[in-house]
Parts: sequence; C-alpha cells; structure tokens
Amino acid sequence: MSGESSEPATSRARHELGQISESDYINPSPERQAELSAEIDRYYNTPLDMFPFSEHARKPDRFYDFYEASIDERFPGDRDIRDVISRYGRAFFGSLVGYVAAKRVLLALALFCLWLMAVEGPAMVAGMGLGGLAQVAAILATMLLILPVYAGINALVFQQYRISLENRSYELSRLIVQRTRELQNLYTTLRALPDQEETRHVNAGKAWGARSAYLVRLMMWVAQRMEYLEKFIQVEMWRVRRERYWINWAGGILVVLILAAWIALLVLQTGQTIAAAPWAFRLFQGVALVLGLGLAWASYHFWKTPLNLARDKLGSEAWIRYATLDLDNTIGDQISRDKERLVEYLNLNKGR
Repeated sequence: MSGESSEPATSRARHELGQISESDYINPSPERQAELSAEIDRYYNTPLDMFPFSEHARKPDRFYDFYEASIDERFPGDRDIRDVISRYGRAFFGSLVGYVAAKRVLLALALFCLWLMAVEGPAMVAGMGLGGLAQVAAILATMLLILPVYAGINALVFQQYRISLENRSYELSRLIVQRTRELQNLYTTLRALPDQEETRHVNAGKAWGARSAYLVRLMMWVAQRMEYLEKFIQVEMWRVRRERYWINWAGGILVVLILAAWIALLVLQTGQTIAAAPWAFRLFQGVALVLGLGLAWASYHFWKTPLNLARDKLGSEAWIRYATLDLDNTIGDQISRDKERLVEYLNLNKGR
C-alpha cells in the first residue's frame, strides 16, 4: 500500500530500501488510488490516543514506544527506513556497551599486571641473573612500561570502534538522503501538476475537481511523511543520547568497583622479598598504587565516545527537511490562483 516494493522488508538486503514510484502515486489505478486515499485518511482521520496506557498495567509504556507506534500506524510506507534507523540506534548502543566493557577488561588486565609485578616480580626476574637493586630497577621499569602499552592498545581499540560507528552513520545518512530526496521529488512533481493538468479538464469540471482534490491531498500527505520521518529520527537520536549518558555512569561505577577490589587485593597481599632490598615490596606497592590510580583515571577520561559523534557524522545538512517544502505557502498559492481564475471567469461571463 505504500508504493514501494511489495517485497517484505525482512527479505530485502539489510541496507536496501524500496523505491518510490511516482507513477504509482500520480497516475494510480482505481484500486491503488483507493488504497492511497485510505492511507491519507489514516493520518488525517485517526485520533490520537489520549490515554496511551492500560489502567490495569503495572507500568505505562515508555513515551517513545507508543510515540513510534503511532508513527508506524499512520505511515506504514516508510517502515523500511524507520527499521534501518532503529537498527542504527540499537547497533550504536550495542557497540557502546561492548566498547565500555572492553575498556574495563583492559583496565582489569593492566591492574593485574601491576599486581603481578609488585607481588611476584622478584621471583620473575630472579631467573634473569639480576640481583639486588638491579632486580628492583627491572621490576619498576616493567611496571612503568605497562602505561604506554595500555594506552596504545586502548587507542587502537578506540580507533576501530569509532571507525565502525562512523561507517554506520555514513550508511544511514545515505539511506535517509535517498528516501527524503525521493519524497521531495514526488512533492515537487505534485506541486506542479494542478496547473499543468487544468487544461485537460476544460469541459469536465467535476472530474477536474476530484482530480485536483486528490493531488492536493496527496501533496499534503507526502509532506507529512517527511515531517514524521524527521520526528522518528528525533526520538531515536534522543534514545541514543540518553543511553550514552547512562552508560557513561555505568562505566564510571565499574572503574570504581574494579579499582576498589584491586586496591584491597594489593594492600592485603604479602609479596616476595629481595634480600638486598627488604623495603622493595612496599616500594612496589606504592608505585603500583599510583600507576593503578592513573590507569583508572585514564580509563574513564580518555578514549571516550565523542558526545556528538552521531550528530556530526550523520550529515543531516544534506537531508531534505520538511521545513524546506514550504507547504503552507504552496497550498496558499494554489488557492490564490484558483480564486483569481474564478473571479476572472465570473467577470468574463458577467452579462451573458
């Protein structure tokens, strides 16, 4: 009923949209025109649910759930692009959760390495033929080496994560541009048709009235499709932003928990001693504690998902927007021209 391919969206390629056929809208068969009229009525004549929740339910639905359901009910023809937008939001969230988890695992591994060098370091370097202060220096150097290794691995993971999100953003932007441009082209064609077709109905006033009414209704409805596509994107981007906010808190809490458990283990652990430096273990503990705090701070404050990554990479400046259609003035100009012609006709026929 939407004019796109009748093939189910689930059977299409993941990132392929059905094409909007202008002829299917502008010169439809009687059956197709009846379907389109029903779709137009679905938007203009379906009342909003004033109580979008069940009185006996334990908890009302989330606002965005019933809001998106309302959009889906009124504009089923754009379900394919909305599904892609929703998948983008869920993939963004899934990638963010995975990335935050990976960062915390890397932090735990780095802290474990610090703990291992502080506690088992003397035994590990003993086989290298080093003794006395040389052992202490080797252990401290190894502990310090953990910092650049940790930073390098995190930077690499972040780079791959960010590139993946950017590629998803570029692909989504391409599909949104495709759909909005198709709708704009259809709208532009419909806007010009009433004046072009008027001469074809010189002696068929009733037929021309019906045709003109259909074209104007269709033009208004196409404009509403673009508006509600924008509203759907707005809701999905709000979800992405909100989820990022809470994941940021969750990541910070994980850092605190991992660090607290590690500090407790480090403080309570008794390490091996070095005969020539009985104080070495306390030194290793102190250095490990300072480095561990630095790693935990870096894990939270560096390599973060950019706050505006979705906004900056989606390229919305290239999208065709509802605000650019100038729907009110388009309808007003059409009515103005019709009124002028009516007055001219009445003046020409006055006195006949």
